[in-house]
Order: sequence, then C-alpha cells, then structure tokens
Amino acid sequence: MTRTTPHLDRNGLEVLGPTECLELLAATPVGRVAFARAGAPMVVPVTHVVSHGGIAFRSTAGSKLDHAIMGRPVAFEVDGFDPDERIGWSVLVTGIADLVDDEEVEAELDARGLDPWVEHVAHGPWIHIRADEISGRRIPG
Repeated sequence: MTRTTPHLDRNGLEVLGPTECLELLAATPVGRVAFARAGAPMVVPVTHVVSHGGIAFRSTAGSKLDHAIMGRPVAFEVDGFDPDERIGWSVLVTGIADLVDDEEVEAELDARGLDPWVEHVAHGPWIHIRADEISGRRIPG
C-alpha cells in the first residue's frame, strides 16, 4: 500500500477529502447549525445524521425551522480535538436548509434511529441541509 502525502493548505493544515469529511460527520453525533437571525449570527447544537449527501436533524418550531421552511443558507460544523496533543480537525458544510416533506424520506430518516438529546425535539419535523460545499481541515500531529 502506498501512502500519499497529505495536501496542506497555506497555513499548514491538512486538507480533508470529501469522503473523509462525510465519515467524520457521520461519526460525530452533535454538530452546530449556524444561520443569521434578525441580522445577527446564531449557532445552535443539534444531533444529526448524514443523509442524501447532506445533514438531517429534527427541530421544533422556531429559528432553525423558520429558516428551513424559507430555504435560507446555513452552515453546519463538527470538530474533534485533543488539547493535550494539540491536534484536531474540523468539517464545515454549507448549503440550503429545507423542511423534509417527502413521506418516504421522513420514513427513511425515522428508521435511522436518531436520538435527540432534547425530548420535545424527538417528534419534531426533519430539516435537511443540502450540502453545496463540504470542506475539512486537520491540524497535523
């Protein structure tokens, strides 16, 4: 097996490929959704699944849901780090959030077994972020 030299960005961070980014997204149960609310940035944590090339999560009526219904751009981020070793990684997804209104897709997402940490979210509607761009970086160790 040949090992390829990782591609580094101008800051010396390893650039992660799309497959590795999706694997890290899928392996990390909690991420953060970022969007603008009343002209100010808002970031909220959500439990999620990787689905249809993007991210899906449940919500309740409110800011996240309002933005999803309106098809607004959002960002979604997950990361992992070891402060003692000073290593870590980050994956960023940007795209449009939409309310899932297809019964087949809802059933598929329900079958994934997502367990939201907030009880009242567990029965809320699904929101899907279409991944227009996925990028990731790792601090090499």
